[in-house]
Amino acid sequence: MDATKFYRCVVIDDEDHAIELLTDYIKATPSLHLEKSFQDPIAALMDDAPEIPYDFIFLDIDMPRLTGLELAKSLRSRTRFLVFTTAHQRYALEAFDVRADHFLLKPISMNKFAVTVNLLLKSTKESSSDPVSPIDNSFFIKGDQKNKLIRIQPHEIISIEGLKNYVLIHTLTQKHIAYLTMKEVEDALGPTKGFVRVHKSFIIANQYIERVEGRIIQLKNNLEVPIGETYKQNFHDYIAGKTLRTGR
Repeated sequence: MDATKFYRCVVIDDEDHAIELLTDYIKATPSLHLEKSFQDPIAALMDDAPEIPYDFIFLDIDMPRLTGLELAKSLRSRTRFLVFTTAHQRYALEAFDVRADHFLLKPISMNKFAVTVNLLLKSTKESSSDPVSPIDNSFFIKGDQKNKLIRIQPHEIISIEGLKNYVLIHTLTQKHIAYLTMKEVEDALGPTKGFVRVHKSFIIANQYIERVEGRIIQLKNNLEVPIGETYKQNFHDYIAGKTLRTGR
């Protein structure tokens, strides 16, 4: 993030402790500045629109009188990034339907908050500074409702898990279930380096490996993945090539 610039934030949540938590996270992030906070969604709706759009609006969904999903339709044009914060994952598809940039599932840790902010700022910085259009390796998956599509960014994927006729895609901040085969996901990731099949039911991102203990791979977000016999040698060759060894 650009240390010389402050990114203006607004927090909207009907719970005091949720506002206090996000306020603390914003204060702990040098480039962020809390512009306003609202506990009443109606007050947020009636507030004057800024001359220059905010950089971030962190918006709860499950609120009395006016839900965050309804409020977002009026507030979307007032901010550069709209990030939903909620304890209910069932709202994820509807959140993206109102053009949300991200979806943070409560309880929200400082690490999860920082990762989300950095990813959003990094994506816009790269697109504005590079005169050549970057290669877009992202792909869309169908949601569990008609005409719902969700964009998947490969650099956010931690692992893909096969579940019979479905796959479960674990990202840095969310989980998505899609009616796809492992082969179809593997083909979609084809142009993107950094993924390895370690089990008939698991593909993982190399960059999110934290440690290996015997036949278990520990990934970011406390995900554990077994190493399958068929894929063991290929994975061990990769690890061997990345392991520092003393010459003494």
